[in-house]
Amino acid sequence: MLGRGKRAGSESSQMELIIVRHGETEWTISGQHTGLTDLPLTPNGRRQAARLQPLAARILDDQSPVVYTCPRRRSVDTAELAFPARPAALEPLLAEYDYGDYGGLTSAQITDQRPGWDIWRDGCPHGESTDEVGARADTFLRQTVGTSPHTIVVVTHGHFSRILAASALGLAARQGQLFASDTASISVIGDHHAKRCIQLWNMTAEPADIHGRTPLPSTDRQDSLATQTLPSP
Repeated sequence: MLGRGKRAGSESSQMELIIVRHGETEWTISGQHTGLTDLPLTPNGRRQAARLQPLAARILDDQSPVVYTCPRRRSVDTAELAFPARPAALEPLLAEYDYGDYGGLTSAQITDQRPGWDIWRDGCPHGESTDEVGARADTFLRQTVGTSPHTIVVVTHGHFSRILAASALGLAARQGQLFASDTASISVIGDHHAKRCIQLWNMTAEPADIHGRTPLPSTDRQDSLATQTLPSP
């Protein structure tokens, strides 16, 4: 059941990690690789982030989480809007993939320069490789999730959130390619019967998101939030 993770008296090794991707920016609309560029949320992105607040509250189910955010303002503003009662700690380890020479370019523009390019395999010149991003994710998990008795909320970015999920599940960083991540989405990874699993994935609070999902009525029980998993590859 979601929102029933690290409680007082629970074993410290039990994980509940809530991953939030920031709201819409101009470059998420255009498909440009943002990386370390510090763009603000669009007005719609701010609305998306604010709409996450009741969904996040239902997932947390009266828990008191520790909230971390990447220092980029699109993440900071999303954290403030989605978790207004929980000041977020700035954590540089949660920065987006450093796209190096490919920052600001779309995937089509990159493949025009480098046909067959695959970020998961090839990384970015003068930026990071997928394994280097995975090492950051591993360090964050080891330093925070692995030592905290509280549920951890992370507000971060598209590629990093996918790699963080892979790391939390014990997968190689490049297996983050298996997980979609929409703007202003919430995902939950936790332990269920001593097994690490995806408890919720890529849920938005939009009236109707691109997958045709709609938010649950407020009268529904917390445990009615359906676990969303990926099909077998």
